[in-house]
Formats: sequence, C-alpha cells, structure tokens
Amino acid sequence: MNYSLLLAGLAVLFFVLLLIAMRIGKRLGHGADDKSAGAAAIEASVFALLGLLVAFTFSGAAQRMAERRNLLVQEVNSIGTAWLRIDMLNAQDQPKLREQFRRYVDTRIDYYRHVPDLDQRDAIAARAGALQKEIWTASMSAARNTVPPFATSYIGAVNEMFDVSSAQTVAQKVHPPIATYAFLVFLALVCACLIGSKLAATQRDSLLHQLVYAVVMTAAIYIIVDFEFPRIGTIRIDQSDALLAAQRQAMVDPPVATQ
Repeated sequence: MNYSLLLAGLAVLFFVLLLIAMRIGKRLGHGADDKSAGAAAIEASVFALLGLLVAFTFSGAAQRMAERRNLLVQEVNSIGTAWLRIDMLNAQDQPKLREQFRRYVDTRIDYYRHVPDLDQRDAIAARAGALQKEIWTASMSAARNTVPPFATSYIGAVNEMFDVSSAQTVAQKVHPPIATYAFLVFLALVCACLIGSKLAATQRDSLLHQLVYAVVMTAAIYIIVDFEFPRIGTIRIDQSDALLAAQRQAMVDPPVATQ
C-alpha cells in the first residue's frame, strides 16, 4: 500500500470536510445573537482546547521522531563498537561471528526499509531476533576461549547492541491512541462550524478566511501525522538509514597478517 498517497488523500478529504463544516455552521448560524457573552465564552474555550491539543500532539510527535532518529544513531554506534571488539576474541572464532554480524545488519537494514508494512516488519523483526540468539550463542562460546577482560568487554558491547535494537523496535510501535487523532479531527470540525456560525451572525461571507482556516488546520494535522510516521509522508528519516548502510559497508574482514 502506498501510504504517502493515502495520507495525501486523507488530507484532501479533511480539507473538504472543514469547508463543508463551515457551510453547515453558516446555515445554523442565521439569526444567532452575535453579542451573546455566553456564546463567546464557549467559542473561546473550544478554540483554546483545539490550540492546546494541536500544540501537545505536534510537540509529542516531533519528540518521538527525534528519539527514533537518536536511537538509530545509537544502534549504529553500538554495532560498530561490537564489530571492532570481535578483534579481541580468539582468532578462530572471529570469522563465524563476523559473518553473523553482517547477516544481522542486513536484516536490520531490511527492517527499516519495511517499517510502514506492519506484517512484513514484524516478520523481519522475528528474523533479527533469531539472529541475535545465534550471535549470542556463538559469542558466549567464543568468550570461553578468550582472556576474561577482553571477553567481558566484547560481551558488554554485544549486549548493548541488542538492547538498543529492542528499544528501537519498541519505539517504532509507540504512538498515541487513535482516539487522540479522532478527537483532534472532531474538534477541528466543531471549530469550523463555529467559524461558519460567526460569519453568518456577522453577515460576512469571507471565502478567504474559510480557506485560510481549512488550509492551516489541514497542514497542521498532516504535519503531526507525518512526524508520527516519518517514513510514509513528506517528512522522512530515511536519510538516517544511510548511517546503518555505511556501517554495513565497513564490515569487511581484516587483512590477513603476513609473515
């Protein structure tokens, strides 16, 4: 499924619904008392709630996107550290581990490429988990043949690599409840009705103001969702995957020492 087109289509639909809601508000607002203090207080409360909700969801989505990017950097660093510390192990145990590490990083790259595909993403994560078990078993076996301080340093790096990977996998699945976005959309439509009612009460039919509100609210919610799912829309963190790809390219066997 092309999630980018789906997101764009939903944005267009929301834009149209906002315009319709303002038209409905205009019809309902004919004959309303524009000077009612109670109505003004209600409108101010509703618009204030909309502003707060937009601000909180925007801030939370941007923060989660930054956290996912930082976790990816941490994962790349932890993989690089563990890869370098393979040199501390017994020479005969190194080739098998290096090959397992390369297959594991290939799987992690594949995972990030398929993050929007929920079913395939989980299947790839399961393969990565199986590779983690293989690496851990081989690492514990190699550690028994290695000087304890070196073995401890290597095992610690591998453990850190797995921990960051688990944290990243969880971070990809952490999102606000759907009810949050549903209420945000509902509140934006309610405010659109109030705007239409206000325009009717003041005998003004400003298409410009209606378009401005519809465009601004559509753009705000589109950006919020884009921040929350930064691999399906305009705002993307795919560029950060290049760090993992560069790490994979650097994972080559060391030159064989010559006498």
